[in-house]
Amino acid sequence: MTELSPFRTPGDALAHQADARGGREALAFPETGARLTWSEWHEASAALARAMLDRGFRPGDRVGLLAESRIEWPTVQMAVAMAGCVLVPLNTHYRRDDLAYALGHAKPRGLFLSRAFRGNPYLENVRAVRGSVPELKTPVLLDGADEDCAGYAELLEAGRDSGTALPPVDPESVGSLQYTSGTTGFPKGALLTHAGTMANAWGISGRLRVTEEDRWTSIIPLFHCAGCIMCILGTVQRGSGYVGVSHFDPAAMFRIVEEERCTVLSGVPTSYVAMLDHPARGDRDLSTLRAGTCGGADTDPALLARCAEEFPIPGVVQVYGQTEASTLIALADCAAPERFETCGPPLPGAEVRIADAVTGRELPPGEIGQIETAGPMVMRGYFDNPDATAETVGPDGWMKTGDLGYLTPEGNLVVAGGRLRDMIIRGGENIYPVEIENLLRAHPGVTDIAVFGMPDNYYGEIVAAAAIGGEDLAPDELGRFCERRIARFKVPARWFRVGSFPLTASGKIRKTELREMAAAGALDAL
Repeated sequence: MTELSPFRTPGDALAHQADARGGREALAFPETGARLTWSEWHEASAALARAMLDRGFRPGDRVGLLAESRIEWPTVQMAVAMAGCVLVPLNTHYRRDDLAYALGHAKPRGLFLSRAFRGNPYLENVRAVRGSVPELKTPVLLDGADEDCAGYAELLEAGRDSGTALPPVDPESVGSLQYTSGTTGFPKGALLTHAGTMANAWGISGRLRVTEEDRWTSIIPLFHCAGCIMCILGTVQRGSGYVGVSHFDPAAMFRIVEEERCTVLSGVPTSYVAMLDHPARGDRDLSTLRAGTCGGADTDPALLARCAEEFPIPGVVQVYGQTEASTLIALADCAAPERFETCGPPLPGAEVRIADAVTGRELPPGEIGQIETAGPMVMRGYFDNPDATAETVGPDGWMKTGDLGYLTPEGNLVVAGGRLRDMIIRGGENIYPVEIENLLRAHPGVTDIAVFGMPDNYYGEIVAAAAIGGEDLAPDELGRFCERRIARFKVPARWFRVGSFPLTASGKIRKTELREMAAAGALDAL
């Protein structure tokens, strides 16, 4: 038993739920009609783990998973854990070059994959880059065997006939090699332990008050840590049901919430904006929703208040986390009054401090600086990247997040300035884009906004904004709207209109790309 979770490993938790509520539904993927009870999930994952061991896999081997969110995903996830191997979830948006980098870096011995999804030919891409990954054994195709791939169903049947014993799994061993979103440069692979991820998911699900009566759904892909750690490991520890979707579509999400009677919903600000403003929302009964999570450095408290009242999701909470910390670092209880304005206190077992980004000096409550965290949920390091590890995690175990925020006197975390690299320094003044974004989202003509810095010969940087909104948006009027509320030096000097934002797979706006587009003249000026 770990100190921060009643379960040592994912396999232990799954076995417990199979014993406690075996015939109850655990997984539902309504788009395909695929469903598994707790007993079926446990039996399938154990069989798959035995089949992997019979094929020569050993504890510590890395196993990739490249597939849209489908019912085989959590089955493979648990099988890899039960075999003592390390799961390498691969971003489903990766194309050939991205995939070549990730596979070449992780060097997995195994790979489970879908044939293709939404125009992305996974199998074709894997075949194109496989020659550069000599460690990779025969891939396993979830959609049936092919000339150079084993079939998932056949592997499952082989495992059911096997008498191979599953190995003991050390909770402190690495269970996941989780790649970051990679908004700048190549993504880095965070090494996360079973104990850390289990503790993280247990703490999160506790603050959301998840029980075996809940049904948790999410727009976040399972390859993302918020999908496979927060949602799946939270579900498997609490005994709640998980309702999966392959991709985000607001109307489909409403239908699934209504038909599956979902009670908890996880998303990001862009998804909540899309659902709040969608005309089909009023046509569905969403009254079963009681709690939810909204994460991202651009989370606007006013958006959460709207979600709570209008969606309605009364227990929606603002959350803060990073892949390198096993998903979340802080969130409030789903009934806490501070759940909109702050990210709440750190999770049990996690410590948070605010430090001066230059000197490293710890700052008192109320002062903005870099958020740092420590505790058992912090990654062991970046795989095969000691320099990046040393830059991120100090010898004292404190990890620099690169995000700006402050602590309230009560110990609640406020993400107040976005990313450290996104901070705009205009003539020596530090400007935090989130403050301006939250203000502009209150403008009736603005649907969404992203604020970023642009180079300037005089000030060093100036403030720029890219807006999604109505045709009548005008720079002068938007400027006056800002000037009545914030200091003049914070008001954007350049305004652009976009139809959509470049996003990471987890829904975060790629501001680096916006800056590059603005510099290249590729954005339309308002």
